Amino acid sequence: MKKRFGVLRALSTILKILGVVTAVVAVLVGIAALMVSFSNTDLFTSMGLDANLGALIGLFCGALALISGLLCAAMLYGYGEMIMLMIAIEENTARTATLLEDVTKEENK
Repeated sequence: MKKRFGVLRALSTILKILGVVTAVVAVLVGIAALMVSFSNTDLFTSMGLDANLGALIGLFCGALALISGLLCAAMLYGYGEMIMLMIAIEENTARTATLLEDVTKEENK
């Protein structure tokens, strides 16, 4: 059977790749935010914050960036998988319809 929906297959692959890239970037940004929050307290004191409060804010922002980035990555990857699921459902339905047509033709003979 000929592969149909080439654009949707390509879009699904692109979404999956973007999901993986987003997950990697989210982890890197989360780690970088944690490193900056604990190593560079001068940054927070220059903004008028206490050094300990700055580290807490950096910890919160790093965790928030990590969680939201991973959630976005999961959504992108999930959308890619959902497109492939819809294609598989359509292919299965088309095969079933073809088989039913063949069975019906044989019964009518």
